[in-house]
Amino acid sequence: MKVQTESLIVSVLIILAGIGALEVGFSSSIFEILAGTFASNFLKLGDLPWIDFLSNLGLLGLMFFAGLETDPELLRKHFLKSLFIGFSSYFFPLVSVFYFSHYILGYSFEASILIGIALSTTSLALVYPLLKEKGLLNYPAGQILLAGAMVVDISSMLTMSFLFEGINVYNLVFTAVLVLLLFRLPKWGEKLFERYSGNQIEFKTRFIVIVLVALGFLSEQVHINEAVLAFTTGIFFAELFRKDKVIEKKIRALIFGFLAPFFFFKAGYSVKLSVVSLKVIFLALFLGSIAFVTKYVGTVYATANLFKGAVYKLAGLFFNMRLTFGIVASVFGLEAGLIDEETYVALLLIIVSTSLVASVISNRFPHETSEDLLEDIFKI
Repeated sequence: MKVQTESLIVSVLIILAGIGALEVGFSSSIFEILAGTFASNFLKLGDLPWIDFLSNLGLLGLMFFAGLETDPELLRKHFLKSLFIGFSSYFFPLVSVFYFSHYILGYSFEASILIGIALSTTSLALVYPLLKEKGLLNYPAGQILLAGAMVVDISSMLTMSFLFEGINVYNLVFTAVLVLLLFRLPKWGEKLFERYSGNQIEFKTRFIVIVLVALGFLSEQVHINEAVLAFTTGIFFAELFRKDKVIEKKIRALIFGFLAPFFFFKAGYSVKLSVVSLKVIFLALFLGSIAFVTKYVGTVYATANLFKGAVYKLAGLFFNMRLTFGIVASVFGLEAGLIDEETYVALLLIIVSTSLVASVISNRFPHETSEDLLEDIFKI
């Protein structure tokens, strides 16, 4: 099938997914995942390599904006709370899934650890838009939960890097240089914006797009999850964007209107129903139930004493949304020979289905949670 035809079909499916989300009142990202699954299994479109670049930019853009909307001062103030929430939400399911995978299902130690990592992640790319839709990002509760989700992602990344890839001097030096670069980039950008303002080439937009593309390259060099790297970069650029609301609107339209839907579509496109068997269904139901329940319990345990109202219940659901790093860990396990294709498909089904279940349940809560439900109790 020609690229032009594939592009048209994918574009129509993404538009229909957006319309469906607006009509039903669900997150558009979930419908875009379903659209990708439908296209992959019923339309036979092929590998669609051209979507990889767009979907990667979409992920980076989503996380960049998540960083922009994060209040650094609030993060510093509630750092221990975010750390506690993140660790509790990550290690509860990690230990549980590892135990059942290794001692009950008989997977090897390495495979069990990998399965545990894949099913213990929380997708910043899904949590961010849902917190935004619920109006939680306007309050300390939402900021703390967003930071907690980042802790989960970082914990996943570090666990996998330490156990399977190793940490060497090169990576440490490269990371240190990258941190110094992030401190300087916003200043350089501000000077360039002043020099080339008032022209028709949209230099500011080009500069931000180049930064996002560079983040994808740098994440591979330092073995840092690209979502975490983009999120951190967004925090560094937050002050610059506060001074220029026009560029923020332009980049937001580019990311949310064009690139982000391709990221979610590609996530669904990776699910192949043709290899589904009784073993896959059993693994998906068994491990998926353990992962969902322990993730919910671990998150609620950490948040129930911090927030009142519906916030801790929403947190348990939102943190059950696995996507980005869960898929990365699953792909790594398949390519490294740690898991077979049936286990790989089961993991993808769990990652997508638990996100869908969490989204459906959370949709029963008010579309925007009222302010009186978002007050902190500050018990710790």
